[in-house]
Amino acid sequence: MPSLESIMQANSKKYVGINYEGATHGFLRAQDDPKATRDVAEEAANLAATKDGWPKTIVFLKKNLGVK
Repeated sequence: MPSLESIMQANSKKYVGINYEGATHGFLRAQDDPKATRDVAEEAANLAATKDGWPKTIVFLKKNLGVK
């Protein structure tokens, strides 16, 4: 993440990076993936990340795409 942040800054791009502890990569999409064994802690982390991240995503898109 630090190298990505420096690249974005060097190119004058708006960027906010957040790592949600325990959440998997692609946590929003991964919530309905079938698994042989449930990982309740991972599911809880993915849900918490979604609840925090999705509203922030909507605000970012509206702000940067000019949508009202």
